[in-house]
Parts: sequence; C-alpha cells; structure tokens
Amino acid sequence: ISINFSRTLLKLRNKFSKIVALTVNPTDEFLFEIKKTVAPDFIQLHGNENPRRCLYIKKQLNIPIIKGINVENKNNLMKLTTYFEDVCDILLLDAPSEALPGGNGKTFDWSILRDFKSKKKWMLAGGLNIDNIKEAIDITKAPAIDISSGLEEKKGVKNHKLIENFIMKCRNF
Repeated sequence: ISINFSRTLLKLRNKFSKIVALTVNPTDEFLFEIKKTVAPDFIQLHGNENPRRCLYIKKQLNIPIIKGINVENKNNLMKLTTYFEDVCDILLLDAPSEALPGGNGKTFDWSILRDFKSKKKWMLAGGLNIDNIKEAIDITKAPAIDISSGLEEKKGVKNHKLIENFIMKCRNF
C-alpha cells in the first residue's frame, strides 16, 4: 500500500495491533519516510538484503527487523539462518518463488523444518490456508505464522469471512 493510504489505516489501529512495514529492497529514503509517517513496530525485509544491509537498517531506524528467508532445503535453511539470526529479530521462513518475493500461495516441504532450532523467534509463511494450517503447524511446530494469499478472494483482496474462519480454526488446535 502507499504511505498515504497507510495514514488512513493507522487511524483505525487499536491499542493491541502491531504495525509491520513489509518492504522489498527498499531505499534508505523510503525506509526513513516509513519510519516518520507510519512509525511501524517492525520492518519486514523480503528482498535481496544481505546481513550487512539488515544490520545497517536496524541501526539506522532503531526498529526490530523481520527477515524473509526462502527455504529451499535443509542446507540452505541452516546457511541462511546462520547468516541472519544474529542480525535480525525474527526470521520469516517462506517458500521460494520466481515471481513475487511473497504472497504467492506456494508451500514448501515443511519436513525441512522438523526439529528446526534458531536463536531467534521465527514464523512460518508460504501458501498457508485454512485447509493446510493444522498440518503445517503439526509438522513444523511453528511458534508463529504469517498468512497472506490464503485469506484472499483474489490477488490483493482479503476476504473477511476467510479471515474469521481461519482464526476460528486455529483457536481450536
């Protein structure tokens, strides 16, 4: 969404909501504008940022960082976890994609995450929906999830009933 539209959404924020500014390869100028205008609780980096760039952003903005990581296999997971867990506050483990960096509705082999341990908090993402969330959590033991396209009626349009049904299903685990 645009920074201008975020101003409208911020007026609807309740005291329990956390704001995550999801970005893909943002410029410094854009990040400072987000900080000034939106004042997010977290910056999510879901592009090609390396650990040095993540650390720079974290120090410059003084905002916790969520880093999106594409999970291809166990070796790739361990390598990227090692790179980013000392720099970022939360790791978001997502499905690789050739199209968009996230929100593609694609899952990955969740068994890669069996017995996964990290020094940092982590979240599961990638193709999660009401039909597969229980299996995903049963396999991965994910402490948190990030769901996007699984709650959409069409690309970019969330469905309130899907959101409500998803929450109710998760509460019954």
